Amino acid sequence: MKKVIFLAFILAAAFAVNAQSKSSQEVQFSGGLRIALPVGNFHYSHGFGVGAELQAEYKLSPMASLTGTTGFTNFIGKSADYYDYSYKYQSVGYIPILVGARVYPSENVFIGGKVGYGILTNAGAGGGFNFEPQVGYNGDKFQVAFGYNALVNNGTLGHLGLTALYKFN
Repeated sequence: MKKVIFLAFILAAAFAVNAQSKSSQEVQFSGGLRIALPVGNFHYSHGFGVGAELQAEYKLSPMASLTGTTGFTNFIGKSADYYDYSYKYQSVGYIPILVGARVYPSENVFIGGKVGYGILTNAGAGGGFNFEPQVGYNGDKFQVAFGYNALVNNGTLGHLGLTALYKFN
């Protein structure tokens, strides 16, 4: 866990140092809300998820960029009945630490992918490899992205996510 936090700190520091040497047109910081819908076996135990996301996007050219993303999403546990027994699944907290790349086939539409490490905040849950392909729209002051996010940890915890971000600079 300490290594993951250290890695996140180094990533954030690298973006901050790089941002100081670049114009605001090249590095874009944003933050916003994420709504998630579990898929696969994950949807049997958990309902929707709600969270927040922070992102830095470094423009390589008008048609390509690199991203760094982190945030927190909480997935609400469902209740299940098995004969005379009822069980309530515990809510799951999820923290992604992802880096990725995007291409812009048109001025505002992007296609991209992110990879990294995802952390489950429940005691003993750990974390694992995390990836997210996505498509989205990049406006002047906001960005909307839709993607499939998968965390590989003794199986795959997958969800469809819709993120709306406000650009700070």
